[in-house]
Amino acid sequence: MKNNIEEKLPQVIEDRLQNAYGQIRRGEIKMKKRKKKHGSLLSAAAVAALIIMIPSAVYAAVVYFQKFESVEENALTYEFALNYELVPGEYQVSAGYIPKGFSDDEDGDGKYYGENDEWITIMPIYTTAELDRINGGITINHIDKIEKTELSGMEADVITFQDAKKNQSGVNIFLFNEEEGYVLEIVAGYTVDRKELFQFADSLHVERTGDGSYETEEDKELRRKEEASAAVDALESQKRWDALMTLGIPDEKICAVGEELKVERFDQSFGFTVTGYEFLESSKGYAEKNFFDHTRFDGWLNADKTLRPYMRRHIDKNGEIMEEAQAEQEFLRVDVKVHCYDDTDPDIPLDFNLQYITKTKEGTFTWAEDSYEAVPEENYYLQMDDSAVYFDQAINTEGESRGHFFWREMKVGEDMEYTLLFVVDKDRADDFLLYPAGGNNDLWQTESMTAGEIRDGLEGYIRLAE
Repeated sequence: MKNNIEEKLPQVIEDRLQNAYGQIRRGEIKMKKRKKKHGSLLSAAAVAALIIMIPSAVYAAVVYFQKFESVEENALTYEFALNYELVPGEYQVSAGYIPKGFSDDEDGDGKYYGENDEWITIMPIYTTAELDRINGGITINHIDKIEKTELSGMEADVITFQDAKKNQSGVNIFLFNEEEGYVLEIVAGYTVDRKELFQFADSLHVERTGDGSYETEEDKELRRKEEASAAVDALESQKRWDALMTLGIPDEKICAVGEELKVERFDQSFGFTVTGYEFLESSKGYAEKNFFDHTRFDGWLNADKTLRPYMRRHIDKNGEIMEEAQAEQEFLRVDVKVHCYDDTDPDIPLDFNLQYITKTKEGTFTWAEDSYEAVPEENYYLQMDDSAVYFDQAINTEGESRGHFFWREMKVGEDMEYTLLFVVDKDRADDFLLYPAGGNNDLWQTESMTAGEIRDGLEGYIRLAE
């Protein structure tokens, strides 16, 4: 048993232990006599050890599992000692109280959505079979505080995270039912009212719907082989990705301003030419109706239509935050001409995306593996998906058709000229290429393609700067 056992065991365990003690006193359970060294009181560790020493028939009457927890370097770990004498269950959870304005998604998967992007999710239940499959351990990182309470008649831990306001981190709630054999986890968004969340978590009804089963040794061995094979595949994919980053983007795949980038996709064929571009301080003179979603600019535009700075994170390729600092931003206008070569599928996507790049030692370009993003607290969405924010030839502007805001139908031989606007950081104005939305998908096929095959399959990019 681990040496970090809680000093106070759940009441249900205490009750069962008293029954076990009675059996010991009546002689129904024989225990080896030990010399007393520190009086007659049992420590929590000794009590836990006593449970294991009790014959399985008695232990089975106690609990499905025992929980131990430890915190180290802001990581909370739960470990579970399972009672394999009891048959794992399968369960269904329902909520007796749903916060005002919330509704479920009608799929019965424990997801509830409210207004203003609020959400609550009951995660898939940890049965004892699932706890066994994950080797009896659950770890939660970056924790700030653990609040002990009781919800829905169960021992509960309410977990908040470090820098929750800045990171817009919600709350995780774990509920433990040792007597029935399951662990519940509730995850909620940052904006969910805490009182409402607690009322929701205190209204849960869990029904056992059937028996589960532990993995057989054959099943475990098969799973281990599959996991080992997946690990080998992931390593091979990473090697291909690293090789691709070293090779970089071929010069012949980069078009200059005024050169046509031809795109062949399934039953479509069209060509793009950037005819001009300009970095702009202001969006003055550009009609709001041509913006995909002008409400995203609320709070980010000054009276003169210039952009306000935002707090930005620089993140390395391993996902670690390197720096946080304010970033000045501006608009980029790009003028494009598109030519339709094949109208078998006449609905043509006309949006572009920014592909951030870096220079190699040889002076060529490769894909940037670091990234920049807004601190979540900023609620900043102007550079979402590195896509355009404005399209002056949009006709799909109402209702469901807005999903095709950047699309237009074209005929063979037809040309169209249009203007896109992007929002970019001023200090990154030379750090990107442009590519047609939905293009260069081979870049992500390292599981099935070599670095050379990926480079050959790229549709290409457009470079604005000389």
